[in-house]
Amino acid sequence: MTQPTPELMSRPCGDIPEFLRFVQQDYRKQALLEQTGGGDAFVEAAGRVVRKNVLQALPYASPSSRYVQELRRNGIADEVLDRALARAWLDASDEFLLPRPRKRDRFYGTVALLGYSIVIVVAGLISMVMYLRHAHPDWAEMLLAVPPLLAICGLPIVLVLFLALRKLVHGG
Repeated sequence: MTQPTPELMSRPCGDIPEFLRFVQQDYRKQALLEQTGGGDAFVEAAGRVVRKNVLQALPYASPSSRYVQELRRNGIADEVLDRALARAWLDASDEFLLPRPRKRDRFYGTVALLGYSIVIVVAGLISMVMYLRHAHPDWAEMLLAVPPLLAICGLPIVLVLFLALRKLVHGG
């Protein structure tokens, strides 16, 4: 079995009980070993089998499903999780190894991007009101008389900016 390193963290297979039940069916492992010869070929083939028979078959809102969703939110891709579980299956290990989340990923998460969008729009609206106070005081007075008007104007801008940032950062 591969040992945990500073880049990898160990997770118990018992966190996904459906996976433990799946690996107890030894005939599946034997068939895949015969087809692939073991090693990396087994891990690649078994990853697809694990995804189809375990990860995609998890009951909705079950503890295992929530655990897998939490891993995804922490930046673990489905393919990485598939291979980690397949490697644990091949090694008959009680643990699977996943890459540690990178510290910089927290600055690119959905909540962070939404926060950036809000800060940019609020700063822009404040700058606009400051400009209007000097250039067109009557318009600024009208805008400041109805504060929800600024929020209504800013909300679509926040949404567009958030979607643009998410597309830029996550490439999707």
